[in-house]
Amino acid sequence: MEHSRTLLYESVLDVVKARITDGTYRPGQKLPSVKALAGEIGVGISTVREGIRVLESLGLVQMQHGRGIFVTSDTRLLDNPEEVVAISEDSMLLCILEARRIFEPEAAALAAERATAEQVQAIMEAARDQERLIRQSDADPFPADMALHRLIAEAAQNPVLLRMVRSVDELLLDGRRRTGRIMSTYEKSIHYHYLIAHCIENRDPRQARSLMLEHITDLTNDVLNYLKHTTTEVVLAGRFPNHAR
Repeated sequence: MEHSRTLLYESVLDVVKARITDGTYRPGQKLPSVKALAGEIGVGISTVREGIRVLESLGLVQMQHGRGIFVTSDTRLLDNPEEVVAISEDSMLLCILEARRIFEPEAAALAAERATAEQVQAIMEAARDQERLIRQSDADPFPADMALHRLIAEAAQNPVLLRMVRSVDELLLDGRRRTGRIMSTYEKSIHYHYLIAHCIENRDPRQARSLMLEHITDLTNDVLNYLKHTTTEVVLAGRFPNHAR
């Protein structure tokens, strides 16, 4: 169910980004209504709203109360829309990783202190599912990856923290799927996931916190190394000087 919802949500992002990139939607132009987009793409209205919220966070569209949804008035979209979309995505991806470094290590530590036996088992099973899917060339390990991190947040037994995680769920979904395109990230993440799961099982919050921070830092470095070979490197280094190589 979660995997299907994610694919529908991604389809909205893909369609709107493609139309911005090819010039169908131009800077300042009003997009079709949510209902019309849902009919065109073949998804539900709530799914379109999820996608639009993410696109607004990326700075690609603006929702104007009582008027509708508009492509951002960025004149660079006229000259090189593909690059503008890529810069927006890459900048947001690094913002997501920074946010994850703040709350996920503490969530792992709390899970090590508070997880029930059933929750520990579910976290272990999610790690095994991800490893199994990684070994299948035609399989997508992303849903199991996402499930493991969400299970850890639930095991922290903190409703405020869980609400924070869910409130940025769409952004985390987009960020984790994008980092998964760098193939080495999944191979290394399963190693970290097993270690973190064992720390939770062994009730070791200090090590769980440390490993989760190391995991996300390592992932951030992989992403930055990947982006070093793109045209967005200078822009990203300017926005995130602490990560500049």
